[in-house]
Amino acid sequence: MSDFGHADDGMEGLLRRLEEAAGRMHDACAALKKVGPKGLGTKGLDAACHHFQDNWHDGIKRIAKGSKQIHGALQETSKEFVTYEHGLRQGFTAR
Repeated sequence: MSDFGHADDGMEGLLRRLEEAAGRMHDACAALKKVGPKGLGTKGLDAACHHFQDNWHDGIKRIAKGSKQIHGALQETSKEFVTYEHGLRQGFTAR
């Protein structure tokens, strides 16, 4: 047994949370669509609410996209690390 190791449990948890983040961001976008800026008061207040909603919708979409990209890259890195680690273990195993 070598002293080398990979934090599989931690990595799996991080990957799961990143995958869930994109879903939560899409849920947030859906919730924002249900909240209408019309009829809250003055035209200025309605316009400000609409602007706020547009900005948050864009930001949420960017967060979801970024978390998906990070998830994919981290998943690939984890796979490569496990392959590399396996090779190292074999290299240090007594013959």
